Amino acid sequence: ALLLFGLALTHPAHSQNKDAEAERQLRAAEADLAIALSSVDVERLSRLWADDFVSTMADGRVVTGKKRLETLRARKPSASPQVTDVNQQVDVHVEGDWALVLVTSRWVEAGKPLGAPYQATHVWGKRDGHWRLIAAHISEVRP
Repeated sequence: ALLLFGLALTHPAHSQNKDAEAERQLRAAEADLAIALSSVDVERLSRLWADDFVSTMADGRVVTGKKRLETLRARKPSASPQVTDVNQQVDVHVEGDWALVLVTSRWVEAGKPLGAPYQATHVWGKRDGHWRLIAAHISEVRP
């Protein structure tokens, strides 16, 4: 992560101009991810997550995307339309076909926060012309 950030700093003006469209695409992908998580849309998640996606959850468990999708399909969860995942801050750092995205989010029900906000570090890669989430690390934000 630090290497990726350091590479972006070596030519910031060129990188900013060159990667404006990639940043727009990644912000849209993060918004789409929040919608997919809110609605427990397994098909949408499977399109956003790379085949080799892996996530370190807030409790320290490491889970593959395939396992998470299998669990969601087996449980057939019914998402409440009132519970949503709201991105409060999205910081995008692009380097070619790779990106590091830092997202601060929280779950909200009927306009009221549920639990603590969380910070996610997302690693995206451009594969076959589409941005795919390759890895995530999630931490609870504590006061």
